[in-house]
Amino acid sequence: MEKTNNIREIGQLMSVAIAAILFGSTMILSAVGPARASEAPILASSQTAAPAPYLA
Repeated sequence: MEKTNNIREIGQLMSVAIAAILFGSTMILSAVGPARASEAPILASSQTAAPAPYLA
């Protein structure tokens, strides 16, 4: 009976760990996604050609 409880406890800990990883990655992507989406119109404009000589 003790072995069954240990296996169940390990399973619950693994489930909590997976849920925490998924939640954390969702929070990171939700923070980074809008920032990158707001940069897209700037990158698509003709203003990006001006800094190119400075980077070369």
